[in-house]
Amino acid sequence: MPVGLALLVSMSCGGDGAGGTEGSKPRVLAQGLANPWELIWGPDDQLWVTEKSDGEVTLVSPEDGSTTTILAIPDVVATMGAQDGLLGMALHPELLTGEPYVYLAYTYRDDDEQLRTKLVRYTYDPDARTLDEPVELLAGLPASNDHNSGRLVFGPDGKLYYTIGDQGNNQFDRFCEPILAQRLPTADEVAAGDWTAYQGKVLRLELDGSVPEDNPELDGVRSHVYSYGHRNAQGLVFGPDGALYAAEHGPKSDDEVNLIEAGGNYGWPHVAGYADDQGYSYANWSA
Repeated sequence: MPVGLALLVSMSCGGDGAGGTEGSKPRVLAQGLANPWELIWGPDDQLWVTEKSDGEVTLVSPEDGSTTTILAIPDVVATMGAQDGLLGMALHPELLTGEPYVYLAYTYRDDDEQLRTKLVRYTYDPDARTLDEPVELLAGLPASNDHNSGRLVFGPDGKLYYTIGDQGNNQFDRFCEPILAQRLPTADEVAAGDWTAYQGKVLRLELDGSVPEDNPELDGVRSHVYSYGHRNAQGLVFGPDGALYAAEHGPKSDDEVNLIEAGGNYGWPHVAGYADDQGYSYANWSA
């Protein structure tokens, strides 16, 4: 499939599929999307999609596959074949009933031309079907062309949760860059808005981007960091009981599904998968 062309596939109800199983025949719902990354079933019964490469948010009708672009973000930076661009999206639970907010995460270049990530709140106009009035909640977050993670979810506690990967450090063309998933932010860094140590973390934020007062204290410092020691958690979801789960890519082995707990250390880069020393050993190439 060419870069920039993506398909959404729906399962057709009824009929006889290729294998003869009733109700399992796939159909193309929409095409021509620029690498869809986040896919949410919205309260309007539309599919809300972030297009990673084009920096667009698109509504897709599940009935006929028609698409409506409701936002195009001009400062999104997306490298071909890489893991940056327009990533996570979270809809406020009261989106159509009182709180018209949609939260997005994307990579951009700062004033020094460094690649960074920002979390931005937009206001949705259901009549015009547009997102507008951007408000930056948190900017200057670590970003690279690899392992940004980027999943954003709205928690049952009314907080935002966001995953940041280890940036792909210590491998490939970033092998000289150290993995900072075990490094925790200092009080001075938090006060200065220096988020360098947020690499390899799950963050927990108030809806205005500030640090929740009940976030865990790690090494005596309270920050946005909720848990640490992560490699590339591109999956994040709350279960029906309110438990938070993350799916995390391993280093060619030992992919993980983790129950995320406040203040938890999930081991990376010293531990991948179970701590059984089977199929993984840490080599610090950046040293």
